[in-house]
Amino acid sequence: MRYLALLGGDESANPAPETPEFDTMMQGYFRFGETAADAIVGGEALEKAATATTIRHGDGEPLVTAGPYSETVEALGGFYVLEADTLDDAIELARQIPAALDGWVSLRPMVEWFDRGTPAGGQALRYVAFIYGKEAEGDQPDTPAWDEGVAAHQRFMDAVGDAVRAGGALHPIATATTVQVRDGEVIVSDGPFAESAEVAGGFYVLRATDQDAALAVARQIPAVAIELRPIMEVGG
Repeated sequence: MRYLALLGGDESANPAPETPEFDTMMQGYFRFGETAADAIVGGEALEKAATATTIRHGDGEPLVTAGPYSETVEALGGFYVLEADTLDDAIELARQIPAALDGWVSLRPMVEWFDRGTPAGGQALRYVAFIYGKEAEGDQPDTPAWDEGVAAHQRFMDAVGDAVRAGGALHPIATATTVQVRDGEVIVSDGPFAESAEVAGGFYVLRATDQDAALAVARQIPAVAIELRPIMEVGG
């Protein structure tokens, strides 16, 4: 089973880049990357929530606004896609992620995941387009509404071609599990982190020459709301 591990916390508490504290935090992620290498299928760090752009679809033209989908203190800082045989195995992985120490890790089982990799050559930026909104019948796998949604997303991917590099669909929000570590104790609770706006249907990783081009692609995603976040190119 593959799980999406969403990493969140209070951005204001994060250490500034090029400080000893920041280096210590990054070393923790590097260690996790080494020890859990066999289980890590994918993952990205994200630029701060202030860099987000939100697209909301309604009866008219899409409404595009600066900022994340939900204005909360807790914000997503990145994600992993993990391979684990059981939820307990996924929790064991999640507790080792540095975000669990002072923030939280929200685990969601994935219905599917694909990764086309990065094409060779060319200059492009990468973005994550998270799908938000209230769950509907189409978010329940193995239903006619789900199948209709899958067809709509396939038409989107056919239309934008190589702009979509990876993506995943998720099981319903009720399947989420939140993992935190406090004073060495692992705290596991059912459901998403209470103060976070939870990703509903899934996400795409997009590749574009600039933000306007990424927005042009994200506007075509068949969803009620999309939050577009630039990927942090660590070490780039």
